Amino acid sequence: MRCCFSALALLPWVLVALDAQLICWQAVFRCNVEPECDLAFRQYVSACEDVIAGATKQCPSHCINALIRLNDTRNGPELESCDCKQDQECLSVQRAIEPCLPRRHPSESGGIGCMEARQRCEENPVCHTSLAAYLAHCGQLFNGRRCSSKCKATIQQMLSIPNGELLNQCICDGVERPFCEVVKENMSKLCSIGDPSDVTHTPDYSYDDENDGVREEEVYPENSCTSNSWSSHFLLLLWLLFWKCWIND
Repeated sequence: MRCCFSALALLPWVLVALDAQLICWQAVFRCNVEPECDLAFRQYVSACEDVIAGATKQCPSHCINALIRLNDTRNGPELESCDCKQDQECLSVQRAIEPCLPRRHPSESGGIGCMEARQRCEENPVCHTSLAAYLAHCGQLFNGRRCSSKCKATIQQMLSIPNGELLNQCICDGVERPFCEVVKENMSKLCSIGDPSDVTHTPDYSYDDENDGVREEEVYPENSCTSNSWSSHFLLLLWLLFWKCWIND
């Protein structure tokens, strides 16, 4: 009889081993057993509390950073792909946090991922030079302030580069997906690529330093991003500067 109970106790683990996708409560248990994952999970719950509760549709930077740390642990990635089954609370959390999660396989949706597109741009001398020019002139787009004439000209130059087409078509993916999508929103609101009359609402001389005054809490707009603007074509370029500021923090 004791052997039977022991076998029954092991049954859930056997079922999990047979099924490549963990049930979420099992994934949480395995994470809690790993000290690094357990700490990262607690930080994620605290940092993403408002997102999980549905109080905001934004992805605050501290929530994104917590998800990145959780994903870097041994058992953390299992929490992203686990199966809630019929657990409604679990399903609700997954729906709420999904926009903040990295896309692992952008190719499944067609097109090229922005991480790969950025890498190809960096490997091309002409594209790399234009990217450096963008970094020097588009800092004010960080916090959604404006799209200066210099920044707009830099983006238009990028459109003329062969690798620019890849950046046009790329899909936000990886750990920088939320940053990438927020940049699309800022570009949609502030830049009108192709319309020379609509450059910015603020004169260039008002901002001598494009990167001055960028604050982490200003980066995230209130609404989710849209994709109906020419400006979204260069969301990756703006994302790169976001990524260097926070991911390497």
